[in-house]
Amino acid sequence: MSESNSDLKPDKYAELYLAWSSFDEKPFDKWIIDVSETYFRSGVGLKIASQVLDIQPAELQAALNLATLDEQELELLATLNPPKTTWFTFAAATTEEIQLALEALREMHVGQSPFSIVEAAIREIKGPTTMERIAGLSADAFGHAAKKAVGYKLLNDKHIKALKGWQTRVRTGRPLTPPQMKYAESLFAELVTNGAIARQSKDGDEDICNEILDALGVD
Repeated sequence: MSESNSDLKPDKYAELYLAWSSFDEKPFDKWIIDVSETYFRSGVGLKIASQVLDIQPAELQAALNLATLDEQELELLATLNPPKTTWFTFAAATTEEIQLALEALREMHVGQSPFSIVEAAIREIKGPTTMERIAGLSADAFGHAAKKAVGYKLLNDKHIKALKGWQTRVRTGRPLTPPQMKYAESLFAELVTNGAIARQSKDGDEDICNEILDALGVD
């Protein structure tokens, strides 16, 4: 039989409950640090702590992630008190990315998604993700990877067939699905690791090898 929230608030959880409930009473940076320190001092697991606080585990985890930021970065966040939907993104951001994203939030219009605004602002600095770069590869890149796999006796028939299939798919204007992009990344990585695709390729295919390596973010 599961415990109710009222059952999960004995005296030993009071400090954690009070720390979380003090959000409106403290600067955002001080609140984050207080919640983190109180949580780890309590020795309570994430699931039980979330029940104590009557919140989703992801919300508490996001706050704990924010606590790993530098003091300067938390002070920046405290100037705006970012929406909860942006906490995970900010927790993984650099100082420069935080500054740009906060500025974007300040200029946000009614009806816009804070999460989307922050993601877009950070992407301006980071550029496209590996998956997005793979999605932008030419059809020839997939076909050439299949040829290299055969020539170097790498990958199995299923993998080579997949590469050829993606060549046809891209050529006919159909984008790869996210699982296909991830699959393609793993196949390209194996070809790179084994020297089939390399900068300054000795096979006279430097340009298309560079296209694939650029997509993977490999120097």
